Amino acid sequence: MVPAIQAAIALISSSLFGPPQPLAALARRIIVTSLFAVPTYVAVIAVGQTFVWAGRARDQEARSARAELRALRAELSPHFLMNALGSIAQMAHLSADRAEAALSALANVLRSGLTAENEMCMLADELGAVDEHLLLYRQLNGRLDYRRAVGDSMWQRLLPSRILIPLVENALTHGETLPDGTRQVDLKVTAAPHATRIEIGNPAPAVARASNGLNSGLDHVRQRLAILYQDRFRMTVARNGTWFSVVLELPDA
Repeated sequence: MVPAIQAAIALISSSLFGPPQPLAALARRIIVTSLFAVPTYVAVIAVGQTFVWAGRARDQEARSARAELRALRAELSPHFLMNALGSIAQMAHLSADRAEAALSALANVLRSGLTAENEMCMLADELGAVDEHLLLYRQLNGRLDYRRAVGDSMWQRLLPSRILIPLVENALTHGETLPDGTRQVDLKVTAAPHATRIEIGNPAPAVARASNGLNSGLDHVRQRLAILYQDRFRMTVARNGTWFSVVLELPDA
């Protein structure tokens, strides 16, 4: 209503200090001016409120996304933990030293997962976390053929923290063992146009199992990437004969 009042004051002042006007004409001018001023005032207030509500909605959406990311990243495969504890319990009957070493490796894995606060990390740190998981696997199972190829310029690349762990666990859990009982995991990191390309592969059984490569760990990885990158990433799960692979293409910042 402020513009209407200002218009009325202006018109009344002009009538007092300008040429005399009939009262009816002055009233009509005030009403006409108010008809234009009031909608303008309401529109300005509405636009301002819209920006406020939009800002609050964006803040709420960002908080929800961060909470979902924390929940997805915090999920530890119960399969992995139960198998590790069961193997250590059996190992304790055979060798206290080996059981102690395995418990120490498990503690390092859990500690690194719980203390990883940043959503993003350098590839060098992520591969260090992978090494801790594989050290635990070696302590518990003994036989592992881990083949890693990383380009010299890739070590400082940023990627989501602990994003490779579920992929490595998937390869160890669902991959086919070699004839001598060894598990094989291949990890390759290369540069793609405006992206980092990561491929993790493992031998697959000759006859595909229904659950091979399709466990919840891969779903969690895809969900995290969708929250972080929307549609700017690629995740390809493929089976080529007796070889299973997961390929990530993560956009550069």
